[in-house]
Amino acid sequence: MPRLIRLLSLGITLPVTLAVVIFAIANRGPVSVDFWPFALAVDVPVYGLALGTLAIGCLLGALLTWVPLLLTRRALAASRQKLVKLEADLAQASAEKA
Repeated sequence: MPRLIRLLSLGITLPVTLAVVIFAIANRGPVSVDFWPFALAVDVPVYGLALGTLAIGCLLGALLTWVPLLLTRRALAASRQKLVKLEADLAQASAEKA
């Protein structure tokens, strides 16, 4: 099964990488990026602007997905601790009753 996953991953990664390389080669022209409130303007290639924006969006999306998962994991850990305590109390009560 891991070999199938590796082949599937390779089958997806290679075409996407090839498409990104072709995109970068075809879009080498400069674009001026102006950071408006500041007196800063930078000339970058079109592919750099597009891929940089994509990378920032992916990182931001991952962060926005990770934060709620962290809160859910904390709640789950607290529930597990409560369950262990309740099971210990139940075992103690059962031992005292017997």
